[in-house]
Amino acid sequence: MFVPGYYSKEIMLPKNVLNKLPKNVLLFSSVQFQKKLSDIKRQLEDNGKSAILSKSRNFLYDGMISEDGQLIGCNIEDFSFKGIDFDAFLYIGDGLFHPKALLVNNYKDVYCYDPKTQRLSIIDKSLHDEIEKRKKGVLIKFLSSKNIGILVTSKIGQSNPKRAASLKKSIINRWPDKKVFMFYSDTIDMSELENFNFIDVYVNTACIRLGLDDLKRTQKPIINIDQVERLLSQE
Repeated sequence: MFVPGYYSKEIMLPKNVLNKLPKNVLLFSSVQFQKKLSDIKRQLEDNGKSAILSKSRNFLYDGMISEDGQLIGCNIEDFSFKGIDFDAFLYIGDGLFHPKALLVNNYKDVYCYDPKTQRLSIIDKSLHDEIEKRKKGVLIKFLSSKNIGILVTSKIGQSNPKRAASLKKSIINRWPDKKVFMFYSDTIDMSELENFNFIDVYVNTACIRLGLDDLKRTQKPIINIDQVERLLSQE
């Protein structure tokens, strides 16, 4: 069950924040501040900025994104805005989990404004290169591995058992020398993966950020299912 809680106070961007923002921004927020985006858009435009509200298509989280500008940190597969002309992202909210999602498929700075502290911070676009380097490294590891573990969760919104089963079949058909093992649970405890030291690499079919942000929590590399599926479609 997902019940949004909306921020009720007025949000006014300070003049010093407005002066630091690029001219053309793509505007996003977490669900708490989503109802304030139209007002923020007007503030930006009144100060000579161009603000664009865009909706990301749902892939894993059907029904959770309902409005333009709403950002879900786990939904990164379709965060690619190549056809939109803009200088940087502007994210309204707190924390780094949500805005970092924008850098997975885009090479743009992310300006983060926290309405509660009234502070502006910037996530540099170079983080995109770091993410890409990490993804290439784990892909090479997958190709050279013999024992593959596929992680599947039963959590609503993240559960993909049919997709995981299809992937297992495709891997075995393409690489008969690989052995594939399915790991199914509700909560994926990274520390528990250490009990299966025969696994060379894990394929994540749950929250996509698991294969990007949680790599330091386990000694074994984790690759997201979309990377493996793209590899299978190319060969």
